[in-house]
Formats: sequence, structure tokens, C-alpha cells
Amino acid sequence: MSTIDKTIAKRDVQRIWRTPGSKFNWLFLGLAFVIAGGVYLLYRSALATQSYPGPFSDPLREFGIVSFVLVLIVFAYTLRRRFVRSLRGKVQSWLWLHVWFGIITIVIACMHENYQSITHDISFTRERFTEAAFGTTALYALLLLVLTGVIGRLLDVWQARVITLEANSNGVGIIRSVEERLFELSLTVDRLCAGKSIQFKQYCSEALTRPGGWIASTPSLLPVLTAQEVDDFQHVSVVLDERAQLERSLQRQKRAHFTIRVWRYIHIPLAYLALLVIAYHSLFELWRMLILR
Repeated sequence: MSTIDKTIAKRDVQRIWRTPGSKFNWLFLGLAFVIAGGVYLLYRSALATQSYPGPFSDPLREFGIVSFVLVLIVFAYTLRRRFVRSLRGKVQSWLWLHVWFGIITIVIACMHENYQSITHDISFTRERFTEAAFGTTALYALLLLVLTGVIGRLLDVWQARVITLEANSNGVGIIRSVEERLFELSLTVDRLCAGKSIQFKQYCSEALTRPGGWIASTPSLLPVLTAQEVDDFQHVSVVLDERAQLERSLQRQKRAHFTIRVWRYIHIPLAYLALLVIAYHSLFELWRMLILR
């Protein structure tokens, strides 16, 4: 096979950068529907049989316990990803549990409060946020946590799309592969500059250090070449052009990585704070419920 045929064959290879789907996506989605549907039926029954259903009357009070248990299950994804990696199952599978159970957690928490402070009786006073062992604070913390989680999921999909498009279009791949290729191209430029005139070397040096990558220069910026340098200059121009394209691709991929990293810096501390408030409210109310009984 000739060199040209090998190049064409290499370009025709279909790269697959997407993570394969998981059957656990549908499993956890089904479980989420079953749990949320069962709680909703009990909620509708309470509305039909009670005059003033609320978080201190059954079964809405038990909805708070269900919501707290779901919060702990959702938090298990963080443990699996960062601390207890010996837990069974792939991280991707735990992610789907994290997503679907996280969504129904806020729905059940709202039913626990009978949508107070969500659709009616909204008050942003100090008394409201501290009453019932910071119950309203826990609800809003959970709502904010789920909202940032949904935003993060959308950003993650966007990041994956950007990286996939760049990896398929730049002909090299993702960040690490691009950086390795850029290093190789820099070495190629250095090799072509060996033994050349000062203008040739200066031109290549400026092209390598120019922010945003090398772009075809105007005639006034082109160096004065000797006859022996013409072929090498054409070669180095091709190399610099490829390097510029890869640098722009690398910048776009790094920008996508930076965006999702900033989101993690916001979401993860918020998750720990929300868990602290929710745990305090839930355990206090559970203790009071057991004492009163």
C-alpha cells in the first residue's frame, strides 16, 4: 500500500469518542418513576382525605424521610467516584442513579411540604428559613443543588459534543494527543530551521510564539529567502499551518474542560453544604417524630 493510500485509509477511519450507553439508565429511570408515582398516589390520597395536609401530618411527613434517603443514595455517587472506588458497578451506572434519583428527590421534597414556599405562602423572612429546624432552608438548598446539577449535566453534554467535534475534525484526537502532536511539529520546525538564514529562523520563531497560532502572513512579513531555502520554507509553512489549526482546536477543548471544571468548583461545595443542612433538618425532625410517638 502506498503512502497516499495509507493516508486516505487513515482519514476514512471512523473514530468513536462517545461513551457507550448503559442499560442502567433505563433501569434507574424506571425505578425513579415507580418511587415518584407511588409517593404521588399517596399525596393525592392525602389531599382528598385531609383538610390541612402538611409536613407534620402523615403521610406527607414520611415523604421527608423518603426524600432524605434518596439524598443519601444520590450522594453515594460522589463516594463511588471519589472515595470508595471499591463499590461495585461502573461510575457511569452510578451517574444515572445520581441524575434520576436527584430529580425525583426535589419532587418528593416539594410534596412533603405540600409545595409551601414553592407555589404559595412564599416568604423570605428569617423566621421562615429557621423554622422547623431549617426546613425551608433545606428545601431551597435541595432545589438549588438539583438546579445546578441539571445545569452541570447540560454542560457535560456540551463539553462532550465540543471535544467530539474537535477530535473528529483535527485528525489527531483529544487534548493529550493534540499536545503530543504539537510538540512533534515544534521539533519539525526546529529541524527545518537548522542552518537557515536569520530571517528564516526569526520568521519561524515568531510564528511559533504568536498568540492564536500561525496565520498566512502578509507579503511584507515574509522573509527574504535564498534559492536553497524555498523548498524548506514551503514545508515549514505547511507544518506551521497544521500547528495553528491544532492550537485553535486545543484552545477550544481546554475551554470546554475549564467550563465544566468551574462548575464542579461550585457544585461540589454546594452539595456538601446542602447535605449538611438537609441532614440536620431530617435527623432533627425524625428524632422529634420518634420522641413524640
